[in-house]
Amino acid sequence: MESVFWVVSKIAWALIAPETFLLFLMILSAGLLWTRYNKQGRILISSTVIIIATVSVLPLSYWVLRPLEDRFTIPEKLPDRIDGIIVLAGVEDLAVTAARGQPSLHDGGERLTTFVWLAHVYPDAVLLFTGGSGSLTDQKNKSSGVARMIFSQLGLDLERIQFESDSKNTAENALRSYELIQPSPDQRWILITSAFHMPRTVGLFRKVGWNVIPYPVDFSTTKRADLSFNLQNIGSFSQGIREWIGLLVYRTFGKTSSFFPGPIT
Repeated sequence: MESVFWVVSKIAWALIAPETFLLFLMILSAGLLWTRYNKQGRILISSTVIIIATVSVLPLSYWVLRPLEDRFTIPEKLPDRIDGIIVLAGVEDLAVTAARGQPSLHDGGERLTTFVWLAHVYPDAVLLFTGGSGSLTDQKNKSSGVARMIFSQLGLDLERIQFESDSKNTAENALRSYELIQPSPDQRWILITSAFHMPRTVGLFRKVGWNVIPYPVDFSTTKRADLSFNLQNIGSFSQGIREWIGLLVYRTFGKTSSFFPGPIT
């Protein structure tokens, strides 16, 4: 059932992602320009350009990402003792690493560098890297392979780390990690992932019975929304929309206990 959910979610997002929608509008309008509906084509291509300019200039990405990134704050003071540290995969570029033989990362490498730092802060803590491959077409290359290279280069003893390499999405990260570690309720574990991704991740870990200490990293928003022309804003906007949809879908299917998980007060 989990595999079906994962496949459907991957295909569904590929079809409804904002960048996919904009590409479809561009192709459709270009096609119409060569038909007797060229007037409608001109209107559609003009509308598409306006949409792209609007998302690129207005702080729409800021508005969708800021609430996600502000939901959990970086702990002001770390506990004196920690039983373990978890880091989620997702920043590793599997295709480039496999092609070049050198570890390659997407945005968000702070997940791994923070994990290494905290591993040195807590030398007795259990270390867990969780995540396999989220690709529909390549399940051979795993995130753990890239992570091993990075950790080795950064001087972290690989013998200290447990690798969970079968999960394909965040829900499986939580479930398979819990099954692997079997933590007791009184244990304290730090969870590292990107700030925008932390609410959904915490909700999933809580649902399987693991009350973790969130340590968000990889922030992309500041304290103020600015106007600036940057086509990368489209990707950031898409990232935020995907996360909000993920929160809604996971709550709908009962994988989390609340729509927007937050700090326990």
